[in-house]
Amino acid sequence: MTKTRKIIAAICAVSVLALSGCNTAPAKTESASENAGAAQETVQTTTAGASEPVITTEGTEKPVREQAENIISGMTLEQKIAQMLSISLQYWSDGDSTENTTALNDKQKALLTKYDFGGITLFGKNITGTEQAVRLTAEIQAAALASEPGIPMLISADQEGGDITRLVTGTKTCGNMALGAAGDTETACDNAAIIGRELYALGINNDFAPVLDVNSNPANPIIGVRSFSSDPALVAKLGTAYIKGLEYEGVITTMKHFPGHGDTDTDSHTGLPLVDKSLDELKAFELVPFAAAAETADMVMTAHIQFPQIETQTYTSKDSGEEIYLPATLSKTIITDILRGDLGFDGVVITDAMQMDAIKVNFDPVDAAVLAINADVDILLEPLFILDDASAEAIGKYISDVAGAVKDGRIPESQIDDSVMRIISLKIEKGLFNKPINTDEAVKQAKEIVGSFRQHDWELSNAQKAITLIKNDDNTLPLKMQDGGKVAFFYPYEGEENIMTFVLDRLKAHETVPESVTADCHCVTEKSAAEFEDMISDSEAVILAVETYKLPNMDASSEKGWQAVFADELIETAHRLGKKVVVLSMQLPYDAARYTAADALLCVYCAQDMPEIPTEYNGETKAYGVNYPAALMTVFGGNKPTGKLPVDVPELDENTKYTDEILYPIGYGLTY
Repeated sequence: MTKTRKIIAAICAVSVLALSGCNTAPAKTESASENAGAAQETVQTTTAGASEPVITTEGTEKPVREQAENIISGMTLEQKIAQMLSISLQYWSDGDSTENTTALNDKQKALLTKYDFGGITLFGKNITGTEQAVRLTAEIQAAALASEPGIPMLISADQEGGDITRLVTGTKTCGNMALGAAGDTETACDNAAIIGRELYALGINNDFAPVLDVNSNPANPIIGVRSFSSDPALVAKLGTAYIKGLEYEGVITTMKHFPGHGDTDTDSHTGLPLVDKSLDELKAFELVPFAAAAETADMVMTAHIQFPQIETQTYTSKDSGEEIYLPATLSKTIITDILRGDLGFDGVVITDAMQMDAIKVNFDPVDAAVLAINADVDILLEPLFILDDASAEAIGKYISDVAGAVKDGRIPESQIDDSVMRIISLKIEKGLFNKPINTDEAVKQAKEIVGSFRQHDWELSNAQKAITLIKNDDNTLPLKMQDGGKVAFFYPYEGEENIMTFVLDRLKAHETVPESVTADCHCVTEKSAAEFEDMISDSEAVILAVETYKLPNMDASSEKGWQAVFADELIETAHRLGKKVVVLSMQLPYDAARYTAADALLCVYCAQDMPEIPTEYNGETKAYGVNYPAALMTVFGGNKPTGKLPVDVPELDENTKYTDEILYPIGYGLTY
């Protein structure tokens, strides 16, 4: 056994978790974090006067840094570089067939054992169920631990909540902008704890969350409801609470996307955004949440965005041949001077995916690595896609090429050592070096937690706090349903018809509506309101859900504006027939300005559907959105709206473009 392997073996069964808890966090009777608690019995907490956490190792106390130094001293340059890479294995192709990676094949196991990468990111393709996910993460860690030097991996996922989730049997939760509408730190903390509890149970130890972008641009194509608010102070308050909730469940936190993606009009997945702001402007706005969370977040993810007033160094795009500014991910000014220096962040810095077009299209892969590492980035996320034998060989060459850049002086080896020190120290501090768990027992426990009724009820309660009533003419809401009453419910996509059934069953069980109330439910894709005149005429009220993801969805003259066309027709038809219309703004709240002709208007902030009606928990119930049920319960009086707009809603001009006039200001919200 080499020196490094001996040192790592001595760190077994240690888990150091910051379980501070939310102010109102529930007792962790179901939590996978209880596993960590058992291990913590062998941990001696920091003693008075100690400068850093202390780990008990074979009866002796050694600081985390000393443990990490001992591990690093036994590593080759290539092994250290591999620790600075976080890969993905979304699928594997052997030439004849392509299969999603839901279990490691022999070649993938050999790859992880050969290189011992620092981390791996799991996507929806990788997760089909609770037991499968537990066994996959166990396989990943086993392959890493079988390597030389045998360092456990950061296993990550983008489980932000709301729209961005990866667990098919877990809880989706209400999403960040809904938390912004709820507006209180306890709800944000609790919501993150729901997420963290499930991730921990599955063996996913790092969440690429929270999103700390301030969504100041209503036309932002990629952030939107992933942001808590357009108010930097509110984003800071809720973001730090969110971090606390994840940490309570033992999950590593990654705030993103530094220094801020909220004022872009380009998606960095498909282009290279540019934000023309000065450092003073960023400090007064975009950087506020990151500054607030700098001392508590474990990691930070960078943004592939140009800031020409801050970083003036350029690079010749390999695609266009034009000079482009170095994006934040590759900028020493932004990472070293601002993040490390001004904000004092000393944790792990990880890039956004290097295979996004902003980087992939414009930069040579090794050039990008050299720039990022010299900027003081610690982990390169998805430097290459690894999908087959050829790309598995390519990642080996990539590691050799980056090592070559160290050997020829383009990257100081001290820079590599500093990054690996941060990475391994984090893994020690967060208990990743504990003994391998009993996989069968972990599966059993995960099935009791992931997607359980308790988790779903908890997330629904949080979603209900977010529902925001911004128009209620003549007290249209709550609907007062009589015996035999009927409503007409229209929604844009298949898979949403189950929600009304779920809601009415619950409301009837609580005697909020009479048992005889019914609903006619219809998907409006490729439909016109004229087709439903008889149904509208026969209903007490009309409920219409609209899902706006981008500005063109509101434009009746656009091909993408078909929902807006139907809404205009439906509202006109219902009013002509003497019926009131309730519009649910299910996604971007900015579309509230588009549907002011409705009698009542609710902002809901996440349009995730319900693929099947949850009945009896069996450990594999499909994840479903909770904002839709929360909104419909509010419509019928099963929930009192208390949410407040977390963003300004600007007026629209005659061409369906945002104006400078504010129709509904941030903080606005009615109640019953």
